[in-house]
Amino acid sequence: MASELAILVALLAAIFAIIAAVFKFGSWYGEVNSDRIMFKEFMAEVRRDLNLILTRLPPLPMTGESPIRLTELGDRISKHTGAKDWAVAMAEDLIGQTEGMNPFEIQTISFDYARQFEPDGALLTKMQESAIEGGIDLEGVRNVLGVELRDRLLQLNNLQSALVVS
Repeated sequence: MASELAILVALLAAIFAIIAAVFKFGSWYGEVNSDRIMFKEFMAEVRRDLNLILTRLPPLPMTGESPIRLTELGDRISKHTGAKDWAVAMAEDLIGQTEGMNPFEIQTISFDYARQFEPDGALLTKMQESAIEGGIDLEGVRNVLGVELRDRLLQLNNLQSALVVS
């Protein structure tokens, strides 16, 4: 009888341990599920914040990939300002300085020149109009001029293959 009582006590203890483990697992599962739900809500909030930040960024007149290309906005700015014609005229003055340079050096000179030159009144007005219409600053418009100047100088130096997207 003592051995039966010991077996019964051991059996009850095992059942109690199993019930406690199931209860503990259930409460742990509830906590994990709660944490998952909170994490999903947190990630949704992060996504909303990122989208809000991205909608506030100004439009870009050129791509960030290599080689740098004009976006649709950049093409509109180029047409409005006459950037290609400007680049043709400026390239004639700069061609001697760019002989023997690699495409990166030509790009650097082009962007530096476009940032530093003083436009005449008519071009400045067109640049300002493009900046306002495009929602960008004047530096963005100057970058468009820099891209057009770079493309022209690469063409004159027979390096237009540097513009091929691979």
